[in-house]
Amino acid sequence: MYEFKLPNYKDGCIVNLMSSITKSFGGKHTYEELLSLKSDELKKYKNIVLLVIDGLGYNYVNKQKDSFVKANLNNSMTSTFLSTTVCANTAFHVGYPPQQHALTGWDINLKETGSITTVLPFIPHYGGESLSKSGFKMDQIMDIDSLHKDFNAECFTLLHKKMSGSPFTRYVGRNTKIISTKSYKNTFVKIKKLIKKKSTKRKFIHVYISDLDSLAHKEGIQSEEVKKTFHNLDKQIKKLSDSIKRTNTMIIVVGDHGLIDASEETELWVEDIEGLKECLTIPLAGEPRVRYCFVRPHKVEDFEKIMKTKMSDYCWWYKGEQLIKDHFYGLGKPHPKLIDRVGDYVLIMKKNYILRNKLANYEESDTFHKGKHGGVSDDEMIVPLICIDC
Repeated sequence: MYEFKLPNYKDGCIVNLMSSITKSFGGKHTYEELLSLKSDELKKYKNIVLLVIDGLGYNYVNKQKDSFVKANLNNSMTSTFLSTTVCANTAFHVGYPPQQHALTGWDINLKETGSITTVLPFIPHYGGESLSKSGFKMDQIMDIDSLHKDFNAECFTLLHKKMSGSPFTRYVGRNTKIISTKSYKNTFVKIKKLIKKKSTKRKFIHVYISDLDSLAHKEGIQSEEVKKTFHNLDKQIKKLSDSIKRTNTMIIVVGDHGLIDASEETELWVEDIEGLKECLTIPLAGEPRVRYCFVRPHKVEDFEKIMKTKMSDYCWWYKGEQLIKDHFYGLGKPHPKLIDRVGDYVLIMKKNYILRNKLANYEESDTFHKGKHGGVSDDEMIVPLICIDC
């Protein structure tokens, strides 16, 4: 039915990895374990380090030369839909995909806040101060059990100080010790200290590093700057693994998604597509690579005509309800808020096209950010499983 690969929520997705990890620590999980890394294997280790490098795609790793990480490449996995930080990195924190956690992209139409909301920094889509200052709380937006509450282990969450105190981090890491880091080099120092620290309990250390993704957005995933950052991270990972030999530790290096490079020539604007803006009740939500369209009931016929006649070269388009039924967002019973946060129609961009719109406060920029993700290409959707036995 679909012309592209969907997430393999059965046994080959990052969610299945989280099932394996959860069960290895005595927790419960409703998804099957990852076929290529079972909980029985992970139970052997005193320490498990889950090192999430934002933006690290399988195809990208596979193209690198003289890489310690590549030499330890175990297998590939699929990301979630969308293949983006909000959907996939949240899955690493809570163990489940959007079907259960109901975060559907960078910009989400939230009834709870009465606006399109950028959830991770917890601000309105148009910018401004944190929604916390207006009395909103993350537990009003998210409603999912803590992944770590039944872990028979000490649990730690390590991430940069800019994110460590956010409402999102405090919510998803509420049964872990949250540790702030100053840089990715400082992160590896703190991982080593945690592993070396004596404890009668096993340890689960969840680490998040955003540097590669941030740079890839600005410079492009194929840039020399990103390549240099990858190899610097690669050296840090090798240095860490060498320094913790014989500690009975498994380091699992993964990405939440990969990226592709777009260009100004592949950037489409709603305002340039005749009649489209008039069909929409609110601005676009989602991500530039997958857009949620909320359509006026009396404009449905016009909207579908525009999709057929003007957009078929640039995107696939589906009813949001159909994608939920076809398990794009996960398996099992959907979160009751999911349907509200998926558009009436979902536009999945083809090739390296992106779709944007302009709010009234939009300002032109001299800089085009090349790196994009969220779509269904292999470069975005397939992520590495790297296992380092220490």
